[in-house]
Order: sequence, then C-alpha cells, then structure tokens
Amino acid sequence: PPQTFAELIGEPGRPVWPLWELLKWMVGKSEHTMAAIGLALVEMTQVSKPSPFIIHQKEKLQKEVDELLGTDGVFLYPSHTRVAPKHHHPLFRPLDFAYTGIINILGLPVTQCPLGLGEEGLPLGLQVVAGKLQDRLTLEVALYLEKTFGGWREPGAD
Repeated sequence: PPQTFAELIGEPGRPVWPLWELLKWMVGKSEHTMAAIGLALVEMTQVSKPSPFIIHQKEKLQKEVDELLGTDGVFLYPSHTRVAPKHHHPLFRPLDFAYTGIINILGLPVTQCPLGLGEEGLPLGLQVVAGKLQDRLTLEVALYLEKTFGGWREPGAD
C-alpha cells in the first residue's frame, strides 16, 4: 500500500500521531506545520478510496497534460493566490492551495523560482511545471528566469 502522510512526515522513525501533533502544535512544541498536521488528520478520517468518477477525471486530465507538455513543454504557474500571505493566514483559506494540489496529484515536477521583490517589497515568484520525468527542464528554466529577473532578495531590501 502507498505510504501515508503521517508515515512520511514521521521519517526517519515511526509515523506521527496527528491528534498528538495537534496538541503539541497548540503549545508551540510540534515540529510540523498546522497544514501538515491538518492533512494527516484528514487522511486519518478517510476510510474509502476515491470514486471511479474521480479516478477517471484524474486520468483524463493526466492524459491531456501529458500530451500538452510532452518532453519539452513547460508552463508557468503562480506560487500562491496572493503575494506573501501573513504567517498562518493560509490556514483560514485552505482552498487557495487547491490549484497547486492538482500538480501534485498529477505527479508533475515543479521548481519554485524566486523572481525578486514586488512594488510592496514582498517576494515574488512562480512555479515552473514540466511533463513527467522532466525535472531537468524545470530546473533549467527556473535558473534562467531567476537570473533574468533578479532571483531571491531579502524582503524590504529595496
């Protein structure tokens, strides 16, 4: 069976117990983010497999994206729905992550690319997405974009 998220974030060692991690997080003692703990909690409550309809939709989208990207295509994808959200604010807008979750579900390689600072002095960036097993392509394009647009800079440095 596939590895659970609780097993994955517990490595090396035993799987984490999400309820215990939640309690630890509330007193500032967990090593994990609330988003990670939340995902482990959701996973813990799921007892059924995805419906055949959902699996069919995923496979259909996978085929379309594979045909679109091939071995030399990339697309540029926003890192988040808004520039640099305040700490913990994304927890109150969990659907903001749905559009990036699609890329994870499809198993596509992604490289986060820093592009400098926006008008407000906050970090700007994007994600470079390529077809399956084309990690080298995402890295090459991200390096080019980073050099062209200034890459990582300390927020507020301008």
